[in-house]
Amino acid sequence: MGAVLALLSVVTVFFMDIDAWLLMPLVTVAAILAWVKPTWPALLPGFVHRLAFPFIALAFVYDLTSSEEPLPALIRLDLLLIFYRLITYRQRRDDLQLVLLGLFLVIVAGVITVSLSFAVQLLAFTSCALVMLLAVTLEHADGQSPKAPAPGVVPSWARGTWGAHFSRLRAATDWRLAGLGILAFGGLVVLSGLLFLAIPRFDIQSSLFIDRLISRTTKTGFSEDIRFGDVTAITQDDSLAFSVDLTDSSAMPLVPYWRMVVLDEYTGDGFRLSSEFRRSLNGYSVPRNRVNGTNLRPDYNAPSWTFYMEPGISRYLPLLGNFYSMSFTEPQTFRLSDQLRIIALQREPPKMFAYRTWNMDTRSELYDPTFALNRRENPAVAAVFLTLPESAQDQARLRELLTELKPSALADARRFGAATIDWLEDLHPYALVSSVPAGDGDTLIRWLDSEASGHCEFFAGSFVMLARAAGFPARVVTGFRGGTWNDFSGSFMVRNSHAHAWAEVFDEKSSSWVRFDPTPGNQALSNLSEQADGATGLSAVRDQSWQARLDSLRVFWYRRIVNFDLQTQEQLVSSTKQFFQAKSQAFIAWTDSRMEALRDWVTRPWDLHRWGMIGGLMVVGGLLSWGWRRLGARWWLTVRRHTRRSTDQDPVRREASRWLQKGARQREFRWPEAVAGDLLRLRFGDTPSWPDPLKVFRAARRALRSHRDR
Repeated sequence: MGAVLALLSVVTVFFMDIDAWLLMPLVTVAAILAWVKPTWPALLPGFVHRLAFPFIALAFVYDLTSSEEPLPALIRLDLLLIFYRLITYRQRRDDLQLVLLGLFLVIVAGVITVSLSFAVQLLAFTSCALVMLLAVTLEHADGQSPKAPAPGVVPSWARGTWGAHFSRLRAATDWRLAGLGILAFGGLVVLSGLLFLAIPRFDIQSSLFIDRLISRTTKTGFSEDIRFGDVTAITQDDSLAFSVDLTDSSAMPLVPYWRMVVLDEYTGDGFRLSSEFRRSLNGYSVPRNRVNGTNLRPDYNAPSWTFYMEPGISRYLPLLGNFYSMSFTEPQTFRLSDQLRIIALQREPPKMFAYRTWNMDTRSELYDPTFALNRRENPAVAAVFLTLPESAQDQARLRELLTELKPSALADARRFGAATIDWLEDLHPYALVSSVPAGDGDTLIRWLDSEASGHCEFFAGSFVMLARAAGFPARVVTGFRGGTWNDFSGSFMVRNSHAHAWAEVFDEKSSSWVRFDPTPGNQALSNLSEQADGATGLSAVRDQSWQARLDSLRVFWYRRIVNFDLQTQEQLVSSTKQFFQAKSQAFIAWTDSRMEALRDWVTRPWDLHRWGMIGGLMVVGGLLSWGWRRLGARWWLTVRRHTRRSTDQDPVRREASRWLQKGARQREFRWPEAVAGDLLRLRFGDTPSWPDPLKVFRAARRALRSHRDR
């Protein structure tokens, strides 16, 4: 049981993204050896036990000082202690320590990951720990703790084979009591779930301080610095990035563009967030639960959007556009950029992160009158979105390429965007693997001068450089495009494979940042993103695969367990009330219809056909009753006797059990201590420990007779 607990604990480390790849195999191998060969700990020399704890203490101090992260160091220390407990023969105190060490890993994994697997692991660990504690309690039932074996000595319980062990376990187990314990544990789980649903919600941070003790790195690459090819590498990952719940599915655009990071500075091999914007996004305020957005025109009939973001995506939140307000499930430290229209958390969430927005704009342009006003009064404001490569030769080449466009295309941003996208699509094909011609000069300029294929970052970056050379402020946006509708969970699922990069150009006429997707074939879809037609759009992207079924379980876990607040509690109570009302009304209607049909059948004329049908039913019932009395009861008794014999093969054990039950039925009777001990050894003990059965049964008969005579 200790080995099972250790393996259940080690599995949790896989979900915590902690570097412990050497310790996890060690614990796994030690647990397997404890199963296969329980005698091997006796082969360890004595100095291993003397040096174990000094070595573990020094390893923990070195780990803590070198990594400077307390939680990963504590987890590796926990694994070392579990490993040592597996390679030694444990006493009662050591068994309790093993339970606590494993429980620490399970709880920490649940707090950090908040995943559905935590519930399964916790149930499995709890049931295994209860069985282990029961075994430890029975082992020390006499009040005396067995002494630890000397080094090199194998204890008696470790000898023998697994077959003999399970035979003794089967003979000593009361299966009715075991079944009752399983039912009690299941009832406790159900009762705990009902209490969880019924107890009022409190505003408390579920993670407390544990998730602050570990630092995470962004897995997707959506950060302040994107190199050419980073987004394309993300598209090879089909795991879930985030899911969205809508109060009105018709509000979802046909092709949603989820904005996350806006990049303004060109580096030669990619784009990044300039130092000015980086400083503004790192000026965090006190933690808050709510933030006012940039859309100052509230629509109280507009739907709400609830996002469930997976860990390891980014510290930037995906949004479709401007919004009126946003709320978090827990107070967060964040920064809202009015110029970039993005929200950045102080740190990447180490667990599932949920937030809700109201009145979110889904159009393909971001209304920004503040930027238009500042640009007219202070042209330096827009200079950051007009920077070009440093080389004068590269700048001259960009302006030469603009001459290939019609002069009318340079009149306004929308005409320029449409003409440039057509020009790029005719010149360069799309491919996941891009090839840049060798030579001197800027990478992006060399690609524009060629006819090589490219991925979305090359198209978006080239479009931005051409727009800036034409005098239009432009920037690169990275995030996700599209998604699928999960029919099982009723939510919109966005995966890492939907990662994408596009461009935004400022249009003076509308005082808005207009989205352009220069990747071949995508601009037509981008124009459709303003259309919200849930019935048509979502039907084309429905996902009914097995992966969608698994994702629906994860969404249910996030909705009903992790994100279970007072509002969700009220909705659950209301839906439960409506369900029972509907079922009760349906049952009453069905009962009335059956009673009406019976009343109609009784009031109809009683002819020969009806009397014959009733008589036939009575004959069939009589035959079934006779068959049960003659055959069924005998068959049931035979099966019952066979079951009893199969569960208790030894006749001596059966006879001892009969005498124990016979004594229990006698009022005010207690077996003499010697007789009771002998009967219990005959019923539950090992065969070598048996006294003479004949003498025991004769003594039991004499004790019962003397009780009856009195």
